[in-house]
Amino acid sequence: MKQKSLFYLFFVAMLLALVSCNPAGGNEPTADVTTVAETITETVAEADTETGADKVSVANCAEAVPGAHQLIYTAQGICFLYPDNYDVFQGEDGSLTLYVRSLLNTEAPFATVRLEAIDGRTIQEIVPDYPSDAKLAAMSFLTIDLGGEQAIVLDNLPGQDINRRVIAMHDGRLVDIMVARIGEEYGPVGEQAEALYQMMTETFQFIGIEPEAPLLAGPECPEAVVGTTLFTNVEDGFCLLLPDGYAVDDSLTTDNGGAETAVYVDSLMDSAHARLFITVEDANGRSLNDITTDKAAEIETMMGTSPMWTFGPMLDGVPANQFDQVPGQDLSRQVVMVHDGRLVTLTFIPDDPDAAAYAEMQILYDTVLDSFSFLWQN
Repeated sequence: MKQKSLFYLFFVAMLLALVSCNPAGGNEPTADVTTVAETITETVAEADTETGADKVSVANCAEAVPGAHQLIYTAQGICFLYPDNYDVFQGEDGSLTLYVRSLLNTEAPFATVRLEAIDGRTIQEIVPDYPSDAKLAAMSFLTIDLGGEQAIVLDNLPGQDINRRVIAMHDGRLVDIMVARIGEEYGPVGEQAEALYQMMTETFQFIGIEPEAPLLAGPECPEAVVGTTLFTNVEDGFCLLLPDGYAVDDSLTTDNGGAETAVYVDSLMDSAHARLFITVEDANGRSLNDITTDKAAEIETMMGTSPMWTFGPMLDGVPANQFDQVPGQDLSRQVVMVHDGRLVTLTFIPDDPDAAAYAEMQILYDTVLDSFSFLWQN
């Protein structure tokens, strides 16, 4: 208890210093310093005495609405809503990252959520990049209600991108929420980050913990919007949206016995329109890096030069690599990923800027990458 008490005494002292330096900050009211101190003190007392008997039910989580998906993370005891154009990546450490299209996307805001047991540690031990006292003195400071707990909000934190951090304590754990690329200097992206922050924090709820429960984020398959049609392949374990007007043949097989799904307008050989081929094969124990190395060597043999490929795309939280302008009867764009021991390859045709169907291919590509979902997770 002594170590834990020291942590909270330090935390309260830090709050007092912050309020004295910044009587008001951000665009929300700052709580009275006495209230904040009392709240933190009460949290200290409850951290070791809460029995867990009166946990909030999942039924109390905010329900999904048009434009917002529901996230339920019972293993960590939290739930909240997030914008429906975001995907969620669960790290090996249990952290969550909310992103658009790719974790490396610099044209959209992103957010992370981390929860850790305090276990007598100082805040610097839990959050290594936590600002020093000198840096804290120059920052705006406010508090908000986060799922019934008083949370500290720190704005304009330095990093790869300017970000906002929300720090709260609940049931002996520290919650650290970060929203990046937030602020007027980011223009429309900053406005999106502000909306992301508001949605997450206003719907955030602590719930009972079930350590083995899987993460539930958004619907299993996307909902069709105007101009699109939902296609579900239960046998091969995926679903996605397609622009209206496309036909699908999911009865094909690859040369090595894998499953193949063809997406086309008039026929498989119709070169006047964009086409998509999705193959699902046994990865034979190979990782995504192994697959990428093998494919690069295969393409280099055909081209005589090293192929162009990029990393970073994420489809339903699964990392993928992309090869552009792969030679063949028509130039193609190929996206490869490994999921549940299977190699999944998406081949978009034509990947030739001079081709009449190139713009159509780009629309098909964007629609599929933004909606592709697996029907089961590893």
